[in-house]
Amino acid sequence: MLAVLLALTLVLSAGCGNATEQPADSVGNGAESREADLSDQRYALLMSHMTNAFTMEMSGAVKAKADELGVQLTIFDGEHDVAKQISQAETAITQGYAGIMVEPVSVDGIKPAVTAAKAAGIPIITVNQRITDQELADAYVGANPVEGGELEMRTAAEDMGGKGKVAFLLGPMGSDGQIGRTKGYYNILGQYGDIEVVYEQTANWKTDEALKLVENWLQTGADLSAIVANNDGMAMGALKAVEDARLQDKIKIYGLDATPDALAAVKEGRLAATISQSTTEQGMLGMETIFKIANGEEVPAEIIVHHTLIDKDNVGEYIK
Repeated sequence: MLAVLLALTLVLSAGCGNATEQPADSVGNGAESREADLSDQRYALLMSHMTNAFTMEMSGAVKAKADELGVQLTIFDGEHDVAKQISQAETAITQGYAGIMVEPVSVDGIKPAVTAAKAAGIPIITVNQRITDQELADAYVGANPVEGGELEMRTAAEDMGGKGKVAFLLGPMGSDGQIGRTKGYYNILGQYGDIEVVYEQTANWKTDEALKLVENWLQTGADLSAIVANNDGMAMGALKAVEDARLQDKIKIYGLDATPDALAAVKEGRLAATISQSTTEQGMLGMETIFKIANGEEVPAEIIVHHTLIDKDNVGEYIK
């Protein structure tokens, strides 16, 4: 009997020991589980619009980074409508997205959506354009629009020899890009008392609207030396109007965004210059930043990329 009891004790001890051991592939299963968790994370990108090369490049860069990180991304098109963008933010909040990136239609209009996301515990950052009370968001990733406007206007002023008449094509009124870049223009104009602004109107980032506006300006017989546009899309519309009027040797056009069509026009000598705001870098940094916040990492309140002047002397370095 004693021998039988000892044998049973040994068997039970061995069984208990085996029960506490992990399977040989348990580490691998844990890694797969973490990967599965990441693939379930959904992020939202709320673009102000999706109508030109800049917004396509920006959203494409965000998507590429999301794919690299192994997470899901949904891109929403605000169509220049702040009410629609707020509704899209509310959808992302209701559906429990892990994080939200917003390229705001308006510096003021989108604030209620930012506040709602924070109240719901969902990280939210702005990309490319700030909002007023930017501290309501978790971070800003983008360029300084004032810096871009200053570089663009300084280039035009120097090409004009510090005198002459200029016209401005503005983005949607109240957007951060329009406000900041135009402020940059006037910062530089303060140094050039002999440059006169004769026209200043919005074309809402759109090529066709810019084309019609500039056609109207030219019909008045205004003696323009330069047209400076808040973005390349509007610059290309202005360029067409000027070329159609056979005034390309008299009026120089300047843009901002370094879009493929603008770069090609600079290389051909048709567009005087464009300004790069590191669009792809902005998009990738934006996705990386919201991912870090959603996964408990600390990030700076602002991550700033810089502008670069692109003209006939260096355009070859930027054409893909």
